[in-house]
Amino acid sequence: MGCHFGTSETLRCLEENFLPSPCEAGGKPCGAGGRCAAPGICCNDESCVSDVACGNENGERGRMFPERNLTMLDGSAGDLLLRLMHLANKQQQGKPQFY
Repeated sequence: MGCHFGTSETLRCLEENFLPSPCEAGGKPCGAGGRCAAPGICCNDESCVSDVACGNENGERGRMFPERNLTMLDGSAGDLLLRLMHLANKQQQGKPQFY
């Protein structure tokens, strides 16, 4: 797992910098006003949570377990990803919002 910077794969992401509206997940609706951002992950304007409704298109929804094996990674990687999501959400909630 990792991130790419400055590669041909990331050129498409640069286009988002020129759009007047914020980035929106294009997945199906889930949770409270959210959209599926990745297999097992539902995001809304405020946070991301695990959601079994965001299973793979290949009918693997039954293999998704909330709070465990988040993106069909092994258990320890899924737990780490979930902890990072919770930490990021807590940090965002603690920051003052400036407009």
